[in-house]
Amino acid sequence: MTIAEQIARIAGTLPESLAREALDFVRFLQARERGEFNDWQNAQTVSLSHVWDNADDEAWNDVPLR
Repeated sequence: MTIAEQIARIAGTLPESLAREALDFVRFLQARERGEFNDWQNAQTVSLSHVWDNADDEAWNDVPLR
């Protein structure tokens, strides 16, 4: 049995609400594979840059990352 068949078999046992969630996740994986995820991420960066990069938030630039 292929991986796709196994996924379909398991998905067929899920209640409708969880099946929709699984479908959303599969679509996310497809978009990521095609590089669409990067397009969305880049669009977000451009559209929110004025929010993230401002004088009031300069103090956060030196916060150490874990």
